[in-house]
Amino acid sequence: MNSEDESSRLEISDVNKQLIQEVFKLEADGHKDARELFKEEILGFLIQTDDGSYTLSSGKRGEESETLHSTFGARTEAFQKFVIPSKLFEKAQNNDVIKVLDICSGIGYNVSALLDYLKDCDVQIEVDMVESSLETIATTLFVPDICESHIYVKKAIESYLIENGYLHYNKVLSSIPSNVTINIHVCDARDFIKNCGNKEYDAVFLDPFSPAKCPELYTVDFFTHIREFLTPTALILTYTASSPVRSAFVEANLYLGEGPKFHRSGGTIASRLPDLIDTPLSFSDIKVIALSDVGIPYIDPNLNDNYQTIIERRQNQRKTSRGVSTFPSSNKLPRYLGLNPNDIEDISLRNKLEGYVRDMGFVGLNDERIMDMLNINPDLTSRDKIINLKENLHKLLNDN
Repeated sequence: MNSEDESSRLEISDVNKQLIQEVFKLEADGHKDARELFKEEILGFLIQTDDGSYTLSSGKRGEESETLHSTFGARTEAFQKFVIPSKLFEKAQNNDVIKVLDICSGIGYNVSALLDYLKDCDVQIEVDMVESSLETIATTLFVPDICESHIYVKKAIESYLIENGYLHYNKVLSSIPSNVTINIHVCDARDFIKNCGNKEYDAVFLDPFSPAKCPELYTVDFFTHIREFLTPTALILTYTASSPVRSAFVEANLYLGEGPKFHRSGGTIASRLPDLIDTPLSFSDIKVIALSDVGIPYIDPNLNDNYQTIIERRQNQRKTSRGVSTFPSSNKLPRYLGLNPNDIEDISLRNKLEGYVRDMGFVGLNDERIMDMLNINPDLTSRDKIINLKENLHKLLNDN
């Protein structure tokens, strides 16, 4: 990874971006057919997913790239992990306006799915689409049409690009319904959150690249700011079940639970109110978040640190805490805490796990002190269980 990679945003591939910039240049020079000229080349960067919708691949950060969506179905994922569990259909029955913040909008499938989901509701829909990559937003115009609602998203994007001087010709022959307002914001989502005024949202779709690739949008500080813009009944929905992300929700004073699974991969739902969380986290996941170094969240105090700074800060915190103030996450140790070692059939694994806890001064995985630490009220919310376990661990290690 070079220094430029370490400080820059993670976006689509450089070649894809260059082609979009060429389209901008040609339209500025008066070439009305610029999009048609580059259509086939840009289509070559689209990846068709299992439900017939499309996704894009990112540039590389480290050794690997990522796709914007699940290859099992980009549009299906938008419905299953964001739109349906948002409870916006129920809210639309009792509200005149539904407001949604879509973070890292990509090629617009979350918003398209939202419009389809609420199409029979008598409600005004206002969406803020926030995407850091101008070229990603522009690539949406080349994605094959799969539904009418996605054409509305395209129209909003084209209008934005024309109003801001990037494009010069109306090619999307559609009108956005009068009850729909789609605002396009091409900027770092952190800057948007810092400067968006007194807005309130009924749902936030949090859809960046993975936490390991885009930690800047999964920090305690970012979530704390987002919390201020939630209506009392709003939900934050994300596709990731990452421990540091869930830990950050807790640190940001939010309640959390499991999001719907899509092809074995679950997500996370967070809210200001505990009653809005339908499915609690498993106790196994709670132990990992509360008791091990992998549960240490990402931090970005002023919402302006680059990728490398945020990653290194957490790595240093994990290194300092591992085996001292937290259990090591090696070999998924936290999941085995409290279990009878004899129930672990893999002798090599058992010996490693027992060695980790002995190094911290315990007799074994089911040491009485560990059992006491794990003995918390099973009726607590997932958030409160995590907080209780952290407090118990702190007290236990200080007394040890």
